Amino acid sequence: MRGLLGFRGALREVGLDEGFQWLDGSFVEDIESSTRQRAPGDIDVVTFVRRPAACRVEADWKRFNQENFSLLHDVAAVKERFRCDAYTVDLDIEAESLVDSTRYWFGLFSHQRATCQWKGILRIPLAAHADESALEWLNEMNDQDEEY
Repeated sequence: MRGLLGFRGALREVGLDEGFQWLDGSFVEDIESSTRQRAPGDIDVVTFVRRPAACRVEADWKRFNQENFSLLHDVAAVKERFRCDAYTVDLDIEAESLVDSTRYWFGLFSHQRATCQWKGILRIPLAAHADESALEWLNEMNDQDEEY
């Protein structure tokens, strides 16, 4: 969870603050109580984001992507730094491509891999409305764990 909050903060730091994220994977499946009985290894995230105002022209967006490649497109680097298996969808692309991307991610996220059972997707806004509160709660939980 700390990694997810860090990832969200890093996106906002580079100017990506308009959009939402889909969270999925074992993080939202309660695998601790399931037959697998283990903690999630990462959080699967798809960030649907609007381009910053300064990057609405295609050449500027391309340069922005190159400058922020490790955050937006280097899946291994993001996973190592933030423990998120993260992907990005540009909400400003043409409608047909946006539908195709959404269909792909929904198909991947809507079922458990092993059982094909339907499951939910958690949708959260990219804006930092509750990120600080979530981090404070995590810190409190950590402090309580250390007391025991």
